[in-house]
Amino acid sequence: MKEKVYINNGNIMYLYKTMKKYTDVNHPLKISEIIELIEKEYGEHISSRTIRRNFKVLEEKFNIPIERVMNNAYYIDYEDNNFDPSEVRALVDMVNYSRFVDEALSKQLIDKLINLLNENDKKDFIGYDKYMKNVKTTNKQIFFTIKMIAEAILNKKYIQFDYYKYNVKKEFEFRKSFLIFPVTILCDVGQYYLVAANTDKKLFYFRLDRIKNIKIKEGKILNISKKQLDNYIASSVGMYGGELEIVEAIINKNLIDDVIDTFGRDVEISEYNEKQFMMKTKINIEGFKNWSLRHLEDVQITYPLKLKDEIARILEKALNKYK
Repeated sequence: MKEKVYINNGNIMYLYKTMKKYTDVNHPLKISEIIELIEKEYGEHISSRTIRRNFKVLEEKFNIPIERVMNNAYYIDYEDNNFDPSEVRALVDMVNYSRFVDEALSKQLIDKLINLLNENDKKDFIGYDKYMKNVKTTNKQIFFTIKMIAEAILNKKYIQFDYYKYNVKKEFEFRKSFLIFPVTILCDVGQYYLVAANTDKKLFYFRLDRIKNIKIKEGKILNISKKQLDNYIASSVGMYGGELEIVEAIINKNLIDDVIDTFGRDVEISEYNEKQFMMKTKINIEGFKNWSLRHLEDVQITYPLKLKDEIARILEKALNKYK
């Protein structure tokens, strides 16, 4: 007859939490060491027999594999459903270098992420530091904003909010209030953006870290098609939206990575000469104009002519300023 297993006095939780905190494939523990740690952590003495019995419970009732190694030491094999240290490191770096999360919230999130690891893997984060300019937001409402937007999107509601921008004194000041229909949230170049529509179904971008005092409001539901949303996002450069137009340019080959990162792998590229390539894509003009101005020495627009002429006028005005 199969032995009946009893779980008393929280012993199984003491065992599980201790094993999860201190063991992995590289750090198995003997039963005597487990008993010592449980006494230290929880002030309870558990017999070796109880520990072996609860190993069985963890495996049979909770599907938590307990592995035994040659020297009668044990560890929890939770690699398949827990974060690997390298995965946590990637997430920690993403939080650290995300501009939309302020310093205090960043620290809270990072502490939570690191605490997902056991004590052995936490040592990898001793002395961890970040290296970035002081460009994080000062808006502490960001997670409340995300929660409210997600709720509004789910229930097909409108949102009303105040929009802020920095002034020349580096103060975060109110600019305008909006009542708008939220469509989706996306991340680009370390920032979070809301894509939303006005009552004419025209789409716009908003920086989430610039939104304050958000409220959910009733209104006529807008049906924004996936095709419209996909086209809008695909056509955006640097979060500039607008009508799609064919653009052609001759570009120096040192920008090939930047072109693909910015415009995607669907962009048409062909050899022009030994040092340059020809690029053709359908994109919004305003976004492409700003991108090309950042790479003046490497980009020569050939089509459309109106964009080529506009760049020439911008350069002429700039030249006059510096004469």
